[in-house]
Amino acid sequence: TNIETMTKNLTKALLKATFFVTVPLISSFSFQSKTFKPPTATRTGTALFSEPPKNELSIILDPALTEERTKSLFAWISCAFRGYEEYNNLMLGIAGVFGTNLPPDSLPSQLIAKATKLLPADAEQTIGEPIRRFEREQNSLGAMGAGQWLGQFKTRPHALLKLDNITDVDEWKKTLPRGCKRTLKKANQQNFTVTTKPIKGGEPAPHSSLSHFNCVLEHEVRLITGGEEGDIEGFFDALQEAIGRYMGTTRMTGEIQEYRNEEGKIIAFAHEVRKGRTVRGQWFYCTNEGAKNYVWFHSVQELVKRAIEADGVDTVDLGPSGNDAFSELKARYGFESVDDWPAVADYTGPFFYEGEEFDEEDDDERQRLMKLLRMLGQ
Repeated sequence: TNIETMTKNLTKALLKATFFVTVPLISSFSFQSKTFKPPTATRTGTALFSEPPKNELSIILDPALTEERTKSLFAWISCAFRGYEEYNNLMLGIAGVFGTNLPPDSLPSQLIAKATKLLPADAEQTIGEPIRRFEREQNSLGAMGAGQWLGQFKTRPHALLKLDNITDVDEWKKTLPRGCKRTLKKANQQNFTVTTKPIKGGEPAPHSSLSHFNCVLEHEVRLITGGEEGDIEGFFDALQEAIGRYMGTTRMTGEIQEYRNEEGKIIAFAHEVRKGRTVRGQWFYCTNEGAKNYVWFHSVQELVKRAIEADGVDTVDLGPSGNDAFSELKARYGFESVDDWPAVADYTGPFFYEGEEFDEEDDDERQRLMKLLRMLGQ
């Protein structure tokens, strides 16, 4: 797809030594980091000139997020998602958004101005593609680890919490270490509000907006750069990761738990999916403000609470972890890292949608299909 091509091109292009892009008024670019000093600042490569010729402009990239830059980047990728070919060159967009010395009449600047005008005035207005439910379910399976439960290939261990002997969320809390209890107490003292929003088929995802994209972007930049200023490669890696993850979560099924601060600003969202007898914490993204207010811990607590209260659910799955430290954090809250997790987390039933009746005959048919798929996978 155009989106996959864009993200692949970004990964390849931004990590090369020297970049040259032909545009009107500026025939080519060489990129520098505003934060570093020579000789590490200029990424030397295969240029044939010791200094840029007169028809070249050395673009200085500033690896830092601002509200305006986030909006410009969102405008650019939104046009790309709509299929506007002139926005397929994401490297050009990066130059326009994060370049500090681009003339206003340059092509990147003009394209950004045009794209920004197409955005709705309300940063919370959803503009995602109205994807059918069946497609959303199919898009969700890969991230849920369907490759392993279908017997096709092995995925990473999942962090699971069994609910067999837990009758309410307070019982779960009693099993936690003292430090975890203190953290949850702090999380419950925050003045944020949480709203459940279902992801419906045939409609834009409720988190396909600029405000939600900002949550994903800040989350990935914070996670990948570790808050370290001047990490230009990490910063642009994070941009690529955020775009791909935003695309992924807004194309899947389930529901989101949307967090707002006292002023009503969106600071985080947790994406959850229920299938079979398992509730999966699929994705979680928060702004820097949300990270300081224990939102992730609160989202885990509420996920466990809803799972305990739900009929027919016996497992909470927080999925694989990006590193050992995060696996250890999940373990402190009772989520055991399980290698053969499909033997514990039962995903063989249908996707669950609040307010819709469960069809037992349809479930029997789905389970027969799952068994057949497993045999084919083997």
